[in-house]
Amino acid sequence: MSVLQASCPNCAGPIEFKAGSTIVLVCPFCRSAVVRNDRALEDLGKVTDIAESESPLKLGQKGSYNGNRFELSGRAQLRHEMGGFWDEWYATFSNGWVGWLAEAQGKFYLTFYQPIPDGKVLPPFDQLQIGQTVQETPGSSPMIVTEKGTATAVAADGEIPYRLTPNEQSHYADLSGRENAFGTIDYSNEPPWLFVGNQVSLDEIGLGDARPAQRETRRVSTAAMGCPNCGGPLALAAPDKSERVTCPNCNSLLDVNQGNLSYLHALNPSPSPHGFVLAVGAEGTFKDGVKLKTIGAVVRSVTIDGIQYFWHEYLLYNPAIGFRWLVHSDNHWNYVESINAAEIEAAGNGVSISSMPNAVRFNGETYKIFQDAAAVVEYVKGEFYWRVEQGETVRAVDYVAAPVMLSQEITESEMNWSAGVYMTNAEVEKAFGVSGLPKPWSVAPNQPFTGSFYYTWGLLPLGLLFFVAIFMIPFSGLSSTILSQQIVLPAMVNPTTPQAAFSQPFDLKGSRNVKITASAPVNNSFADLDVDLVNEQSQEVESVNVPIEYYTGTDSDGSWTEGGQSQDATLSSLPAGKYTLRVEGTWQNSTQPMPISVKVEQNVVRGVNFICALVVLLIVPVLSLIRKLSFESRKWKDSMFTTSSSDDSGE
Repeated sequence: MSVLQASCPNCAGPIEFKAGSTIVLVCPFCRSAVVRNDRALEDLGKVTDIAESESPLKLGQKGSYNGNRFELSGRAQLRHEMGGFWDEWYATFSNGWVGWLAEAQGKFYLTFYQPIPDGKVLPPFDQLQIGQTVQETPGSSPMIVTEKGTATAVAADGEIPYRLTPNEQSHYADLSGRENAFGTIDYSNEPPWLFVGNQVSLDEIGLGDARPAQRETRRVSTAAMGCPNCGGPLALAAPDKSERVTCPNCNSLLDVNQGNLSYLHALNPSPSPHGFVLAVGAEGTFKDGVKLKTIGAVVRSVTIDGIQYFWHEYLLYNPAIGFRWLVHSDNHWNYVESINAAEIEAAGNGVSISSMPNAVRFNGETYKIFQDAAAVVEYVKGEFYWRVEQGETVRAVDYVAAPVMLSQEITESEMNWSAGVYMTNAEVEKAFGVSGLPKPWSVAPNQPFTGSFYYTWGLLPLGLLFFVAIFMIPFSGLSSTILSQQIVLPAMVNPTTPQAAFSQPFDLKGSRNVKITASAPVNNSFADLDVDLVNEQSQEVESVNVPIEYYTGTDSDGSWTEGGQSQDATLSSLPAGKYTLRVEGTWQNSTQPMPISVKVEQNVVRGVNFICALVVLLIVPVLSLIRKLSFESRKWKDSMFTTSSSDDSGE
């Protein structure tokens, strides 16, 4: 690698342009931004010192990406128009690549310049809309615009591959794509430049061993600073990332500028009827053993149908992973972290995300819309990584599929998506080592139903019952007709004296039930039959009563019928042998003979035992299902949208 050695045009100190792609070098002696051109070196002016942070990155670090070695040879620090800084590290690769490693809020994005194909044009900055899809991203799938704004170059160090002018402002737009794809449109050039790459972890770029820098000296000086309004002591947990802090002594909102505090105004009292239940400074251990410190707390609200609803949000911080949120609403809790907006898609109808569809899909799961309202910051406490203000308003849209809630917050210049996972009181108490958190009321939008065990596993005995019923059919056999005969009862001499007749003999098998069916041509009359099963060997008798009556007529409501011309009775199993039916009866028209049709069947499936068992086994799953439907109904009654509770499984 060729090295250009020269003298700083401002202080004459020796400087070296190590990379051929370097355009600007920050003089290590006088902090002048020195640009090289075809003829001579030019002094662009002094740049301020880099605002030191707990970044694990530093100049001279070497890593690798996709098998190619690189070195961090430059660093530019830019200020967001809404407050806060981010770093862009210039990575020179051994194969000649030039990459940018952006670091913001604990996340890292490695991008490379991507030429725009002939005939393609990037949309102008003033026409770019949040949520808009940008198709002109060669080498990657289409991306969506998640942020647009104006950056100010405030500091630099090392070598920079473009003409960096101190305090120069430039427009930019950040893009997100699937599978952690990331892009930036730089509007400081004409036509604008496109940089495309991915969100990466330090392990993926060979810097997994890098650790956050310790800024103990700065922490001490910051902790010793006093409130510019009341003089009370302040201690910042993240002085290098904080933009706003509240004084716990006088309730003032202070601006933080690289550790320098300035008074803004006194905060209005919180309108929330309930105070914060977690203290700023509390530390908790969450999933994967990650320890996070509570550095800020916010009261937010939405107004729906004239009623104002409040909830609390706690800002959590760890230098290694950045920021997370813990949301407390109606004494329910959610652990929230940001997600890639490009992974969210409208469900079913192809509607763009910016149009707020009724359902979205994420990680293969469908989420239904729950709320779409303006969320307002009512009160703040602690420190924050953006310039938070009372009255700050965003459009907030929530989608739920228990136990996860997807939330979109959108303004004219930025769109963020986050995923909140429901946490029980016990889980929060364990994380922070506390007890006695207030009990939840009502049902949270993404609260999972915990009684699914009963109706899920309660169906197993039902399945077993049906299996046994089907399995027993081949062993018990199918029903069979043993006798089908018509007999005639002679006319009755005395209307009160029954007449009798006998059937022909027939054989019964043992261990099988017996069904006797009798039919008589009665019409607006009756026949009362007593049927005896007579065992011809033992002369034992089993008797059943078979009453038959059938009536018909008309009235003001029309025709009607009652009863029928056929009736049956069933006996449990009888001993095997030869039997005869003795039919004895009386009937209304006793002066006429009564023809009776009789049928004897065996092994008739009645299902009484099956039905009894079915009813008993259905009690638990049915009660659990009713409880679930009630649970889902209570959950969705607070939604701004009509959604069937049965559509949300809550699993």
